[in-house]
Amino acid sequence: MLALALAFSLSGCGQEETGPGTVPTADAAAPTAAPTPAPAPQPTTPPEPAAVSEPTLPAAAESEPPAADFPDALLGNSGGEATLVQLVDPLDEPEFYCVDVPGFGAGLNLAAAMTAHTCKPGADDELFRTGAPLPGNLLMPAYQLCLEAAAAEPAAALFLKDCSDSPLQRFSLGAGGSLQLAGTAYCLTIAPGVGEPTGGPSHLRRELTLEDCGAVPAELRSWQLPGPSPA
Repeated sequence: MLALALAFSLSGCGQEETGPGTVPTADAAAPTAAPTPAPAPQPTTPPEPAAVSEPTLPAAAESEPPAADFPDALLGNSGGEATLVQLVDPLDEPEFYCVDVPGFGAGLNLAAAMTAHTCKPGADDELFRTGAPLPGNLLMPAYQLCLEAAAAEPAAALFLKDCSDSPLQRFSLGAGGSLQLAGTAYCLTIAPGVGEPTGGPSHLRRELTLEDCGAVPAELRSWQLPGPSPA
């Protein structure tokens, strides 16, 4: 019995005991994964500048009736034919009324207020060149003077003055043939009533002033530019 116990004890000495807390040792270490290369830096695109919107200008107040520039055929017409500035409606003058310098011949008064007078085709004191020397000017070429309003207000008279870029010398054709002081609601207007005889065989005259376009009848403020002779 002693011999069997000794033999059993010797056979157990050649085995390694593993307990519950023992971790088996691996024969070889696990391969190490290759590091992932960092992505290459991408070029940075600068942000697009924000669009800048154009400022919106307030619309110009529209006069009554609305004004417009002279037609292209009349703008800058310094080399063109001079024209009568003639009222469209003849009223009580079958020969029509035209913008005129008071007086005649040696008695012509270039310093006096302009009038509406019986048209005299071909007369130097009734012929104008439009848009000369500047757009909007009404030049009387015989005297190198331009039509100018005394003021931008009702009842203002009109005179011949040295040509300039004064706003009081800039005129425009409005709706229905109104001849307006540009940028205002004041129109070249002849006086109502009947014409005053001037001593000629059948010539009549009336006062010529600026008036509120909307306050006077169209027949007193509608003009045409027919050339050297009435249409």
